[in-house]
Amino acid sequence: MSLTRALALVVALAPRAALAEEVVVHGKRPQPSASRRDATVASTVIPKARLERPGTDSAAVLSEVAGVQVARTGSSSDLSTASLRGATSAETPVYLAGIRINDDLTGTADLSTVPLWMLDRVEVFRGAAPVDADRAGIGGAVFFEPRLPRKTRVGAGAGVGSFGERSAWLGGGVVAPGARAAVALRSFGARNDYEYLDDGGTAAVSSDDREVRRPNADFSAYDAWALGRTELGPGARVTTVLNAFDREQGVTGLGVIPAQHARARVRRVLAGVSTRVPCSTQPGEPCVLSLSTTAIVASHAVRDPARELAIGAPEVVSRGERVSQDVALTQQLSPAVVLRVGVGQELERLRIVERRSLSARRNVSRAATTLSVAPVRSLRLTATGALACHGTRGPDQSDSCGVLTPTGRAGARVELLRGLALLGNVGHGERVPTLGELFGVSAVVLGNPALSPERGEFADVGVRAELRPGETSLLFADAFGFVRVARELIAYRRSGLGVVRPYNVGRARFVGLELTAGADLFSHLRLSSALTALDPRDTTPGRSTPRDLVPYQSRLVVASRAELYTALGFVDRLALGATSRYRSSRVADPAGLIIIAEQHVLDADVTARFWQERIGVALAVNNAFDARHFDAVGLPLPGRSLHASGELWW
Repeated sequence: MSLTRALALVVALAPRAALAEEVVVHGKRPQPSASRRDATVASTVIPKARLERPGTDSAAVLSEVAGVQVARTGSSSDLSTASLRGATSAETPVYLAGIRINDDLTGTADLSTVPLWMLDRVEVFRGAAPVDADRAGIGGAVFFEPRLPRKTRVGAGAGVGSFGERSAWLGGGVVAPGARAAVALRSFGARNDYEYLDDGGTAAVSSDDREVRRPNADFSAYDAWALGRTELGPGARVTTVLNAFDREQGVTGLGVIPAQHARARVRRVLAGVSTRVPCSTQPGEPCVLSLSTTAIVASHAVRDPARELAIGAPEVVSRGERVSQDVALTQQLSPAVVLRVGVGQELERLRIVERRSLSARRNVSRAATTLSVAPVRSLRLTATGALACHGTRGPDQSDSCGVLTPTGRAGARVELLRGLALLGNVGHGERVPTLGELFGVSAVVLGNPALSPERGEFADVGVRAELRPGETSLLFADAFGFVRVARELIAYRRSGLGVVRPYNVGRARFVGLELTAGADLFSHLRLSSALTALDPRDTTPGRSTPRDLVPYQSRLVVASRAELYTALGFVDRLALGATSRYRSSRVADPAGLIIIAEQHVLDADVTARFWQERIGVALAVNNAFDARHFDAVGLPLPGRSLHASGELWW
């Protein structure tokens, strides 16, 4: 399917909620700390102010949330993924503007391709996905929500930073009676030639250690947005979103044997149209019909002319396309009972071009229903059930409805006191293997058509408090305990010389505790802290290794931030902040022989806005103490770096 045809299909089909409800903050009233999308689920909202710090990215922002662990594979332009409560990144759906961006090869979502500059907020659902997500998910869900303009204006900005970082953007918004629209374009890139200690692959011997610069790690990228919302009448509206992303970059390979000539290119276009229409005029019986269509077209090409990477060919190109159509009806049956029924259809297509071309496609039909009951004012009960049918067509496989995946969740929220609530959930989730896992990614990463879906159950219980002692102050805290078990996990093993293949083998059990606390006081002080204690255990029958820790999962993660802000003379807003992130050591192999050391990183930033907030400047220092820290494969990440940005609106 070509890009033109995919976008034409978006317009032709009946329109999905590609853009969630905007949170409007009046005056200086602090935003809620938890999502209002589903009140029975443990959730965290990251506000816009925490997304605007220069030098930050989506992986760094998510690492400050309880229950989240981020895995990096290099600099900000390299693959980074997030997992919730021990789930793999493939088990965690990630949405950008309401469109799921998990790819069809590995099932993971690359956080390095998620832009923060046009986002309004991030909503993280730590235990279960909300009722309006198209995938229930074994490991929660993450929603990146873009922002619409609140007034007509035009703006431009630029930024610079260490290791050749540079960026520039131009955008504008128009607000008219019953309509809002925004367009923006950004160009950004970096050399990423930071220094690191090369131990020559002999960690126990220091005589061959030397400081070297990271080679072939540069990137250049472009990002464009177009957003719009039109009010059609009381309670009726149409929302559209379009985002295009293009990045060309070097592929550095291994630290001991770096790649000097390998290059990669990532391209993605996503689009969505959603319509919300009241379907009843009777008072006391509100009824809403939601129609939505989303499409995503993405490609990833790796060129390895010198055969420095183990991809099996001088060039491998993967192209994925996904179009989905959803219809949902929400009916309030009585003042205490709300019923939501939805159906959807999705088409996925994957093509891999190398020595041997591969083409596969999948049709997914799904139906879901949610019943929300509030028998008394202090109690809300939610029950959600869904059934999806996956029909996959590819080499040696052709099914009209080959796999059925039932999912379900029951949740409750009890208001103990004003601002204090008890929450609990139990549920079951499944994930079907991706097309890449079934049929392979390249000549050295093969597929396995016999893979079974991953399955798991989860339960959590916790308390949440949110108090507003004044119009400009907010206090919040929550504590959740959880347990999650997973079966038929998909792992990879070597099946021949230089060849790996996925298989179902793993079972795991995760028990943990999450603590979150924060305050926004008197429009001058903002504090937040999140702690995650996790016990990740491999419970696979017949496991041959003596240690049972699940790789890449730290048992203690702590993130804290403090920000002091005020108005000072001609300065509309002056803010000084610091962020501390600690992560305990973690094993990098099933045997527990490779240990990635604990790491503690401190960032600092200062921002100022002038002239009725038309001018903004910001400065940040990441890894202020130049601490050594490492990515998911044990390779060094950048040391101390400086970042500055400025913007002008008129």
